[in-house]
Amino acid sequence: MAETTEDQPVTSAGLETIIEQEEDNEVTISYVLEDKKELVLKTDHEEMIDLEALKEELGADNVQSTDSKQEIVVTLDNPDLIDFKLHVSKTVPFLLTVQDADRKDMFKHQFNHTENVDPLVDDDPAEESTWTRVDKLRVSKGPVLKNSDGSCMQPILYFGDYRYSESGVMKVSSTWIPRRKSRENSLTAPNSGIIYSEPGGKIEDGTNNPKNHIYTTHYGDSQNKDFNPALSAQEDLPYGTPTSYTSTNLFNFVSHSDNWRKPGTSGPNKVGKSYAMLGEPNLYYRIDPKTGFEEQRLVYKQRAFYNDHLGKTNPEITTRIKMSFTKTGRVVTDIAFKNTGKVLFNNFSGFSNHDLSLNKDGTELTDKNGKKIGNYISIRSLGNERGMYFQAPNNEIRTTIYMDHEKGPAAWAARSASRGYLATKGYILKPGFLGFIGSHKEAFYPWKIGKPMDKNFYDKKTNTYKFSYTPDGISNAFVDQKDLGDKGQKMAAGTRLGTNKEKDPQWDAGVTMRSSPIDLEVGKTVHIQYGTVMDIPGTVSHPVVEYDEIGTEHFPKVLTLGTENMIMEGHWYDFDSRNVSIKYAIDSEDPEDIQKNTLMDDTQTEEEAVMGRFHDFSQKVSLDGLEKGMHKMYLIAEDGEGNKSILQEHNFKLIKSAVENKGPQIDITSPTGTKRNPYIPVTDKFNLQGFWSDQNSKKIKSISYAVDGGTENVVQEDIDNPALGELVPWKIKAYNISEYNDFEKHRLVVKITDENNQVDTDIFYFKHVGGGTHLVAPEEIDFGRVSVTPTSDQPIPTNLNGKKVLLEDFRKEGASPLKIKLSIKKFYKVTDNVDTDDEDDGDDSLSSIESRASSRDSLVHDVIWNGQAVNSKHLIVGRTDGFKSDEWRQTTDLTPEIEKKLQLNFRAKETGVSTGKYMSQWTWSTVDSIQ
Repeated sequence: MAETTEDQPVTSAGLETIIEQEEDNEVTISYVLEDKKELVLKTDHEEMIDLEALKEELGADNVQSTDSKQEIVVTLDNPDLIDFKLHVSKTVPFLLTVQDADRKDMFKHQFNHTENVDPLVDDDPAEESTWTRVDKLRVSKGPVLKNSDGSCMQPILYFGDYRYSESGVMKVSSTWIPRRKSRENSLTAPNSGIIYSEPGGKIEDGTNNPKNHIYTTHYGDSQNKDFNPALSAQEDLPYGTPTSYTSTNLFNFVSHSDNWRKPGTSGPNKVGKSYAMLGEPNLYYRIDPKTGFEEQRLVYKQRAFYNDHLGKTNPEITTRIKMSFTKTGRVVTDIAFKNTGKVLFNNFSGFSNHDLSLNKDGTELTDKNGKKIGNYISIRSLGNERGMYFQAPNNEIRTTIYMDHEKGPAAWAARSASRGYLATKGYILKPGFLGFIGSHKEAFYPWKIGKPMDKNFYDKKTNTYKFSYTPDGISNAFVDQKDLGDKGQKMAAGTRLGTNKEKDPQWDAGVTMRSSPIDLEVGKTVHIQYGTVMDIPGTVSHPVVEYDEIGTEHFPKVLTLGTENMIMEGHWYDFDSRNVSIKYAIDSEDPEDIQKNTLMDDTQTEEEAVMGRFHDFSQKVSLDGLEKGMHKMYLIAEDGEGNKSILQEHNFKLIKSAVENKGPQIDITSPTGTKRNPYIPVTDKFNLQGFWSDQNSKKIKSISYAVDGGTENVVQEDIDNPALGELVPWKIKAYNISEYNDFEKHRLVVKITDENNQVDTDIFYFKHVGGGTHLVAPEEIDFGRVSVTPTSDQPIPTNLNGKKVLLEDFRKEGASPLKIKLSIKKFYKVTDNVDTDDEDDGDDSLSSIESRASSRDSLVHDVIWNGQAVNSKHLIVGRTDGFKSDEWRQTTDLTPEIEKKLQLNFRAKETGVSTGKYMSQWTWSTVDSIQ
């Protein structure tokens, strides 16, 4: 909305959409020109704008340009228009500046330049050194679970559609392409599946072995055999997981909802809009040091507008989605939404949308008669506020989603889903005559209201509602931001969610999770976390136990010393046995010790076994005789046939509590670091936390800490203690240890002092150990525009434009010196169908022009290092300074050396070269340097 006066007419312009097309990019510019009806379009390169297309759009008389076409003046005096389209180059990086008639800048935008996505969502600079960025999709594999009949299963995780990730050769960018209004592959859908290998099969062969089968849980995920080529233009076809995604209510800043408790939302797959996504998502992987399994992370950015608009708030969100395995095979998804913009994000909510479908071997699951049974199925409660599950009608596959993680969703609703390319206002209210006669109102996902049994929404023959509608009185997800959906409903296990009436119509199964609405400050982050487990009932022979709030080594369950019993709760299921027993031992993993203690003996009927019914348990474990400190409980379940579950560990810590006349007490509970086993940080920052208590003083003077006997640092002071004797949490958030850049063991003492100057302390040890290396290099190096002939001899220096080439070395002291090697492949012309990652190493250095022929357009390049022609396959561009020092993080900056010594000379083939953008793959690596 804008207000004007006769003295202050509005003049504004903004970039609305950028849509990649086959030959160019189509750009939409919106404007409001209440005074002078002209805009000036300026570019820093010649002929970046298609002048003829612009004249056809606006009329030749309304478009004036210079000879170089670097400055174009457009007249916009049609009162019925509010925007116009430009067609611009999609290959050459260039800057577009839009000015008003008085040559005052309205906005600027850099085209064909990769948007830098800051991956450091948790503000931890050293965290990045543990991740490796990749440009190709991949499948990560969890533990292999073996069955007594010789079959086995293995959970897997990936982003988007499994069929794009399974080969490991598909690029992220090649699947993030438009499919009409949407994207080919919905990469913000964190997906998981399970590979089942029949007896005699080899699970390591994946889906290439006829004895192996792939099960997935989202519509369009490995469901390509349901694809109908005749409908290939439609966005909702069952491939690329089109209706599952992760997003926010950022769109509400573009189009405000008429009800602030029902903000507008947009899917990230909408093409051309910055509020959907800026650029492309970035993919990373690493090995989880806690489990040894590979985990993945996807990072992307969204902004309300490409450029700041006069009078409009322009927030920005960077989202990080991380998927990892537990030791038992549960896939844990953590979605972090961080405000990386310049302004407060009012009433922020993050969403995780899932369109559920049980699929097998490329198609929706079918029964023995070939009828599809995987989509319109009931979603049921796990009971005890744990989450939900959905199970195939023929009992072939079951997926369980656990919502009770530490950072679980603030609200979740097992209803339906939405399309990943839609942007909706949230709620529309159009008042009628006298304010109410003939008024119209409508709510949209995730606030969409249920519909009557009308043919537009409901199929009477199948007694089902069409996607994405739900029955009257049942919202598509939530009524508004106050509605928590199924969270907090305390429904018994097996209860149908959405409605407790089994005969009510089915709808297209889905689930929406969201964060709590919050005014998200700049730099702050909110999370949504959940876990997924898949089972194949007819084959699983071992019992499965899921414990509630199980403690880990660095996040143990905390109990006060003297507690008589510890409560262990959870649920178990077994698909083939009527009897299950859970055994345990404390502080011993010896199988004989574990068999001495029984946590639970339970039974079930044969019918319950067939269906894998969930059975709750709550049992007491005696802590008699245990001393203060960390303890570990080892648990294993065994059924009547002798099949055993995976051994699980539960960490708990007994801490002292305050008593009368003894002053305050303080304990460090997380992370764990003792003198014998110090905490091993992998980054420069971590949270240090614990509990304190005081039985006598109503005021605590201070909580402080000191490292190695050094300066005392106050964390908190003048703390009220209204509840005498109760445990109170304390925390040092993002404690920075960068000053201890060594391999020494450090001693941190935390101290509490009450108003009577009585004190207590606890001690924590930490130490760096040798790790790996992390090489940071620019994603893109632009050598600009060049004119080439077969005899060109004009070496171009490397300009990194402020970017760095850094080697971060975390190896142990005394490690061998390193060389940094660069391999430069052939420069190929970029087209929509050509992948520049070619097996040809592209070594044109020191070779004749005719030495290598190719059917693809390419440039010959010579590599010059320090004035000498060199081989581009094995170019050493730097070295570390001797053996590894006693510093944990040793940084070598190669930037000055590369910019000074590295040059490229481009030549054309004898047959000539066509104009266009040419790209080469550069591979940076480290090798030992023997000195």
